[in-house]
Amino acid sequence: MFDYIKATLIESSPLKVTLEVYGIGYRIWVPTHIKLPQKGDLMTLYIAPIVREDSHQLFGFLTRLERDFFELLITISGVGPKIALCLMGHLELPDLHAAILQGNVQVLSKTPGIGKKTAERLIIELRDKVKTLNLPISSTNNNQMQSDALSALIHLGYPSIQAQKAIKTVLNQLKDEPDLGQLITEALKQI
Repeated sequence: MFDYIKATLIESSPLKVTLEVYGIGYRIWVPTHIKLPQKGDLMTLYIAPIVREDSHQLFGFLTRLERDFFELLITISGVGPKIALCLMGHLELPDLHAAILQGNVQVLSKTPGIGKKTAERLIIELRDKVKTLNLPISSTNNNQMQSDALSALIHLGYPSIQAQKAIKTVLNQLKDEPDLGQLITEALKQI
């Protein structure tokens, strides 16, 4: 059907954009973290069309990898396109990938619409499938530490995107690799 759309951005909101192609406006659902250009500028979105009996919806992503991950998520029973989009909007793709590989139920279940059972089902059904995706991942210990720090900050009540940004800022600022306690403390200073 569609692979990608390269078009002019007409309107945007936190969850959807309207792109115009030769006078036709396409409403496309997008993750909340997506960085959009200015209105009137060209942009490219990789499309995952969802055709159902009662609706036809387009979901857009900045990379093919994000789209492929979304398509994997919606194969899980109980995870529809809106929940998958919400999950991808609350966790950046490498962190989502790491949470599934490491079986981190707590991080996944902090996403609205994802309970403990759904998080466990995601981990069980996707663990082998996500290994095939070519995501750049740092060392396992570093990923585990980042995941643990993210889990701690989420548990303290901070939004996952804000916590992720704080952790990444700390890791970029520090010369030496911090321990978990230092990472959490420094991330709290960034929030």
